[in-house]
Amino acid sequence: MMTSMLILSLAYALVAALLLTLCITLPGKRGLKISLIALVSVFYAVTWIGHQSMLGWPTSEDMPVDFRVLWITIDEPDKVTREPGGIFFWVRALDEAGIPKGIPRAHRIPFTQEAAEEAQAAIGKMEEGDVMNGTLSRNAVQDKDQQERDDNRYEGTELVSGDDGFQPMFDLRAVDPPTLPPKA
Repeated sequence: MMTSMLILSLAYALVAALLLTLCITLPGKRGLKISLIALVSVFYAVTWIGHQSMLGWPTSEDMPVDFRVLWITIDEPDKVTREPGGIFFWVRALDEAGIPKGIPRAHRIPFTQEAAEEAQAAIGKMEEGDVMNGTLSRNAVQDKDQQERDDNRYEGTELVSGDDGFQPMFDLRAVDPPTLPPKA
């Protein structure tokens, strides 16, 4: 994220430099030139502050297929404010050997009762000291009749999923402690 912020900052600086060069070489309308330079400078500062507030927001990109769960937060849907809720995972991708790789990333998945129950069980295990891994499965079949009943209950709200009941499902499991070689 810092690399993209640096690139964006350099891009705005380049635009400001080009505008300054254009304003110096063109004759007349000095007030317009000064106001354009000030506007670009203010826009640069506002964008920088806006990017600072975006750091740490969860992504809606796909979660890795295999991941290490660092923590989970569950936000239930609110019928009054029509907030859809969600389940927020802080995860690291796993390599072929099951070892975490890369930097941690926050992910958000839509709230479902089944996913919330599994996430709550995983939180309980993590609070007891267990290390949790997860596997994402996108081909889980859901009960269409149950989905229709749930959709009718929230009809007219934003809580109805628009993807025909197709939600990513995940399987969370405790990681076995590592086996150590015998002492000599």
